[in-house]
Amino acid sequence: METNPVSLQPADGAEVPRILPLFKRVQHLYIKQFRVWFAITAPTSLIATLILVLSDRKIREISRYIPWYELSKRPFELAEIYLLRFGSFFFVWFLGCFVLGAIATKVGGLDRDDEELALRDSHQLAREHLLEILQIALLTFIAFVLGMMLSENVYSAILKVVGRARFSPYIFAASLLQWVIVASIVSWLGMAIPYVVRGIGFWAAVKKSLEAADGYQGFLLLLVLQSLVVSYVAWYVTQYALFYLLPAFIRGTSWYGWVALIASALASAAVEPPIFIGFSLLAEQSARETLLSEIPGPRSSY
Repeated sequence: METNPVSLQPADGAEVPRILPLFKRVQHLYIKQFRVWFAITAPTSLIATLILVLSDRKIREISRYIPWYELSKRPFELAEIYLLRFGSFFFVWFLGCFVLGAIATKVGGLDRDDEELALRDSHQLAREHLLEILQIALLTFIAFVLGMMLSENVYSAILKVVGRARFSPYIFAASLLQWVIVASIVSWLGMAIPYVVRGIGFWAAVKKSLEAADGYQGFLLLLVLQSLVVSYVAWYVTQYALFYLLPAFIRGTSWYGWVALIASALASAAVEPPIFIGFSLLAEQSARETLLSEIPGPRSSY
């Protein structure tokens, strides 16, 4: 098996984390192997978009003839709506975790050296550790939902103190800040999947992920911010670009909505990889530093 040269790069500093060099390394690797990452993220992004659209349509169909104030009196319909909404969100979340496993395989050089089977091999280890990835997806999804619920309580308390009228100009910014804070904390578990594809058990991978995040919270925050901003921009730029570039007779067709949706999903897939590459590189660096610390002799010799 050919070892990926990325994993052999020296750590930027075990004693004092160097966040910006590691962040720059993520961008360099993302640009250098863009086609590889896009080939991994594009299929799952299309599947995730389709699942979200279909679930949203089903929810609209269920609630079309039920006024919102009567939903509480229709427990079966309400349960079906919640199941569809959270079930589709979790499935998309799980797909993201599966993609992370494939990208971690490439970053760590764990796939077999066969160009014709590159895409399949990238997902091979993720498939072999599907149960552990599912467990991590469930853990992180629950953590994210609970974090959002907790932050929503804080948000409601602020509204009561300040007043909705005075706080209304800042509602959008506060919502974004709320998402970024919760996602940044949950990202401390992002290195668990790169550890899992290396054969480490579920709980040990979670523990190692938290250890790897220690001192690199700023790096993870940068990854989350990049993911949020760039994905948002890519999606809406694609939507507006198609609207203004394509002639009116095409925009008026019944299939234009699907074309715009697919194009936006692919645009998002193109900018998704950096956060997954960052998790993978941080796990690689942490594992390397742990290995060096276990080797006897003066550290200066390395």
